[in-house]
Amino acid sequence: MAEPKLTLREKAAIVRLELKGIRRAAAGITHQPGLDREVEAIYRKARAREAKNK
Repeated sequence: MAEPKLTLREKAAIVRLELKGIRRAAAGITHQPGLDREVEAIYRKARAREAKNK
């Protein structure tokens, strides 16, 4: 499945989540399934948006 084209807002949200993950990893928290779910939700919304616009 092709990745959807992300808007600038979606890209910024992913970067924000990645930075949050880096801070947690520096604190010793390596298991972060919540962040993975949040990033996947952004991609899911982008896929839905692209499907709606076709």
